[in-house]
Amino acid sequence: MTEKKNVRTAARRTTANARAAEAKAKDTADKAKDTAGEAGATVGSAATTATRAAQAAAGKAQVAADKAVATGRTVAAEAPKKAVAAAGTAWMVIKARKVATVAAGAGAAVAGATVVVLRRRAARRRRPLARLTGGRLGV
Repeated sequence: MTEKKNVRTAARRTTANARAAEAKAKDTADKAKDTAGEAGATVGSAATTATRAAQAAAGKAQVAADKAVATGRTVAAEAPKKAVAAAGTAWMVIKARKVATVAAGAGAAVAGATVVVLRRRAARRRRPLARLTGGRLGV
């Protein structure tokens, strides 16, 4: 009888222990489920934030690319205009070389004449009375 009692007691203990373990496992599973849900929400929030950041970066890259393309188009459009203007100026100079030569010669002649006149004027001698009066009297 004692053995039967011990077996029953052991069976009860085992059953109680199994129920307690089952309850603990259920609580642990519930906690893990809650933690997983929170982690999932956090991961979802992080993924949303990362997606937004990636979209913002892509938008900025698109704007920078658009600006670069616009600048390239402007430079490409202005380069031929500048080349044509430079070629036009060079052609005009070549075409008008005779006029430019005459103008340069006339300018040099005027400059030479001015130098001669100014030298003579500066070299002119004054008489003593003119020197005393600062050129007001006498020549």
